[in-house]
Amino acid sequence: MKKLLFILAIVAVSCSDKQPQVQVQQTEATPSTETISEDIDARAIEKIQTFYGKYIFGREEATDSVIAQYCTNALAQKLRDDYNNEFADGGGYAIWEFRSGAQDGEDIQEVEKIEPLGESKYLVHYNDMGNKGVLTISTVVENNEILFDKIISSAE
Repeated sequence: MKKLLFILAIVAVSCSDKQPQVQVQQTEATPSTETISEDIDARAIEKIQTFYGKYIFGREEATDSVIAQYCTNALAQKLRDDYNNEFADGGGYAIWEFRSGAQDGEDIQEVEKIEPLGESKYLVHYNDMGNKGVLTISTVVENNEILFDKIISSAE
């Protein structure tokens, strides 16, 4: 009888619901740093392309609201100061600093390529009336908006 009780005890223990349970923890898919960086690069390149297409090589005027949409306060002030140093009347922005300075030449005005350099910097290759130029634009993100913060002109 003792054997039978012993066997029943073993069976009862082995059939109990104290089996180890496996928990599957679901994690939310979070974008990698590389994906976020690629998204910011794509947005910045699109913004640079639009700015050049409309205001640098296009016919639309770079008004106060346009400059506020594309530039940080520091860059806007620099463009305003540079304009005032050139023209006594004031009230404008030196958007020519995004160009080669050509006043005559071929009827070609286009951005040829924009390269991400890392660290929120972009190298803009452009053709301004047949004069090829290169400009580095540094950007920042403020309130989820990409803004141009600094421009550095260089020869190609």
